[in-house]
Amino acid sequence: MGAEELGVESEIIRAMELRVKPCTGCEACSLTLSRGGIAKCVIKDDDVEWILEKILVENAALIISVPIYHLRPNGVFESIHERMLPVMFRNFDITTKTRVGAIISVGGGEPEWTTLGLTSMNIFMQHTRKLVDQMQVNFCGRPGSVLVHDEYLNRARRLGTNVAKAMMIPIENVKYMGEDSEISCPVCHCNVLKVPEALPEVYCPVCWVRGTIYSDSNGMQIRWDEEDIQNPRFSPKFISKHLELIATLAKKFYAEDQPAVKERMKKYREYGNIIKP
Repeated sequence: MGAEELGVESEIIRAMELRVKPCTGCEACSLTLSRGGIAKCVIKDDDVEWILEKILVENAALIISVPIYHLRPNGVFESIHERMLPVMFRNFDITTKTRVGAIISVGGGEPEWTTLGLTSMNIFMQHTRKLVDQMQVNFCGRPGSVLVHDEYLNRARRLGTNVAKAMMIPIENVKYMGEDSEISCPVCHCNVLKVPEALPEVYCPVCWVRGTIYSDSNGMQIRWDEEDIQNPRFSPKFISKHLELIATLAKKFYAEDQPAVKERMKKYREYGNIIKP
């Protein structure tokens, strides 16, 4: 509604009302790509391909809103997320991020039960969009929380307005307009950190941007690596390097190791007491 007030037309996809099947990990898309073919998903009898073509490829801004049932986004979102590779492989130019996006993470409990919402949703968003805004909703189902509802609805309207405004200016001038903290990642603006070995070195687990923690009169701060900010995990440069690795591994696995793997698989396929309902 906030975006439409500024003249932006919108379409809504209610993915939980559509047919969504999970990725089976068959690697058909990656293997086809490694052989110089066109990556395609082998699952054809659901709506995921249509959803991904709409939200990844079409020239539009994107707002994703996902419920958090237990710390992270629900399974329907993750099933769609994990099936994105074939569409992205076929349309690699979308990784240049010439469009904008925003995220709404919705949980009904306390903040400590929604900690991975924005972080996990950024893994999806950061592939194709420049992040404009994001918000975490909590206590949305609490009895007597009408005032909290109004606060969140007003914040969501502002998020939509921010997206619409960002659509109207050159992408290089787009700035993040959401809340931030002293230790937020400069790319995804989340504040979940990974300590790979020992402090003071830290990484953003989503963007893999390196930083060094230090403290001054303003409290704890992070000095982020400028080169990593320009080329985070989901930049074309980083993704291209990763695809080269996938192609190398696929070639080795299927061309060189497959006979030995098939022989070993016999033992494990025949092992164990496999049960069904």
